[in-house]
Amino acid sequence: MSEYSLRTDTICATRDVQFSTPQKPFWLEFQLLDERNVPLANQPYRAINEATGCGLVPEFEGQSDAQGIIRLEGLHKLAVTLLLKADPLAKVLQARRLRAERAEHPAPPLPPYLYEPPPVGFSPIEQQARAEGHAYRYLRIGQLCDRLPKLEHKWKGDKLPSFHFPDPNFSGFTVDSKSLNRRHVLEICPFRAWKLVLHHQPDYSLVTAYNLGLMANLAYSNIAQDQQRKFPDAEIDATTLRGSVDEFFFRQCLDLSRTPLMHDAKGARLPAVVVDVPFDERYTTAVMLDTTVGTLPRAEANIPRMVIENTQLFYFSNAKELVVAWRGTQERKDWLTDIQYRPRAADGSDQKSEAGASKLAVVGKVHDGFLKAFEVAKKLFPERFNEITVGLEAGKRLFVCGHSLGGALALIHSAELKDAYPVLYTYGMPRTFTQKAVHNLRHITHFRHVNNADTITSVPPEAELDNWLYEALGPLGEDLGYIWSVPQLLASKILRFGDPYWHHGKLAMNYRADLHIALPYSGGSMARGSKDGLGAPPHSLRIKPLDGASNAIFVVPSLGEEATRAAEAGQRDYVGSLTRESLEYYFPRHTNPERSNKGTNPFDHSMIGCYLPFLHNQLLELCAPKQTPARLAARAKFKEYLKDKRIPEAERVRTQAFLELEALLPSMALPVTQQMEGGAEALARFGRERELAEMVEVMPQRPYGPVGGVPSDEVLTGEPS
Repeated sequence: MSEYSLRTDTICATRDVQFSTPQKPFWLEFQLLDERNVPLANQPYRAINEATGCGLVPEFEGQSDAQGIIRLEGLHKLAVTLLLKADPLAKVLQARRLRAERAEHPAPPLPPYLYEPPPVGFSPIEQQARAEGHAYRYLRIGQLCDRLPKLEHKWKGDKLPSFHFPDPNFSGFTVDSKSLNRRHVLEICPFRAWKLVLHHQPDYSLVTAYNLGLMANLAYSNIAQDQQRKFPDAEIDATTLRGSVDEFFFRQCLDLSRTPLMHDAKGARLPAVVVDVPFDERYTTAVMLDTTVGTLPRAEANIPRMVIENTQLFYFSNAKELVVAWRGTQERKDWLTDIQYRPRAADGSDQKSEAGASKLAVVGKVHDGFLKAFEVAKKLFPERFNEITVGLEAGKRLFVCGHSLGGALALIHSAELKDAYPVLYTYGMPRTFTQKAVHNLRHITHFRHVNNADTITSVPPEAELDNWLYEALGPLGEDLGYIWSVPQLLASKILRFGDPYWHHGKLAMNYRADLHIALPYSGGSMARGSKDGLGAPPHSLRIKPLDGASNAIFVVPSLGEEATRAAEAGQRDYVGSLTRESLEYYFPRHTNPERSNKGTNPFDHSMIGCYLPFLHNQLLELCAPKQTPARLAARAKFKEYLKDKRIPEAERVRTQAFLELEALLPSMALPVTQQMEGGAEALARFGRERELAEMVEVMPQRPYGPVGGVPSDEVLTGEPS
């Protein structure tokens, strides 16, 4: 038998074993670094193995040094497990920032939702460690800490967030016995969460417009409700339902390996613009409210079911912000609410319900159908609306958004909460208040997006729709009042008398510019060239579209007003077509501007098909112009068309003014994001090269053809699922 041979005793498992030579001691080093290669110094730790477990040697304890290094010596050739004190580790990791570039793993379509480490060689820390001959691991806080750290807001639910805490038993990080006598570089993900970039300010922000547009579209999600209806007795984990509100805020916003995506039921996937914040500033509330699953008090049973069934919203919040998103017109029955045009007193004086009547403005009136839909939600969910109020009383900044009918409800909600200084962004909303109320609510910050000839933005008609039939005919008054008012307006085109419906807010418009040329008229009676027809003075020129000369121009007139004020304040000559007079002429307040194509178009109304694409494309072009060559080429070609001398001068000047407005976006609608902490990184993530094509296709805008400047190679973007 050699000197290293031994015989074990299966009966006495603790029998002493004698060696003829001393056992060789081993050592081990850990270096703790964050994602930006900054050491985690002074971190209390303990290290254990089988020798410490049976009391052969005491546990290893201490703190990491200034370089984040922990060195263990005198080890047996046994696996070693490292555990860090939870609270000190959580404190320092909440204060550390993420590396801007993320691995962007494709998210799995179904549970289980796995969190993979970055690809091999992805991290520059890994590259450096391996080049120096060290071992490397990428870890999250839950793979090192000895227990759940104390959180400012307790985690709700039985399951901890899987990204940060993949090990619910807090077992620590273990190095096997073959990996001793070596340094192990541990890159630890900061203890952070994603937050939408939102700017609470009176000036327009393109990033805020895009992110709140995502939320307005997410308000249409009924995935969790549908699952609950299909399986009423089952416990539904909404965080596993792709496209649900819970899944976005409680799974994606806690998964730091990839950028959160808004998943639409129609298959669209759009990335949000997000920054990382300390985990204690994560979203702690996200609640979907659906009136179809609520029960009205008996006293309110006379409210039409069509009003009850078309009101949905959700709200979410963190320590500093609260956002309310209202759902728009989704089903045919929703239009019944939209066309109840009768105005109601905005101060609540003519509402039948005395308790809780909404006092929106001290003068003027509000759309009856929209007001009823808003009141239904308040009566069905009083505790939830009170929770919103409590959050605002705690000083949270308020954002409100909505598309279509949801935009009208969002404006009503903002009017009710005007003392909380809401910032409101709406998309394709109809007129909601009359002129007097709009003036009374002028201090609410509101940016109203219009997609070219969107039909819904032109209703109700810009006129006073109250008349004696509403009051004189009892139960038939509302129907007959509507029947009387609308045809009368359409026939007589009498607008702006009395207290007409007006639009509230500042305009942001995706304008389709079509160029025309004036050609000499040839053939037939010259009266045919007259725009007024036979009997009118003849014209020697006729107007026809310039083939191919069409482009989408995104204009925010308030940016022009700011630029003009800045130029005047600097006592400089403001060169260009933008003046106070021209802006007021092209974009009269409280109404829609003249469209390049006369009339309205229902195909311009879709949120996921039109509004979100033009916001996404515009933002992507500004963040990463190299990824939008077709869009840039289309605009350059359009500017070449504009040099055609046959284009009427008035149209040329107007189009040039719109192009000058669009050119203000980079300098006036993006800097607030670029200058905030993490803002430049957020825009870089949004503009990164993606697996699919970079652009989002805009829905064809029939009946007059596709929007110019959005070529057919611009297709849906996002992650493959």
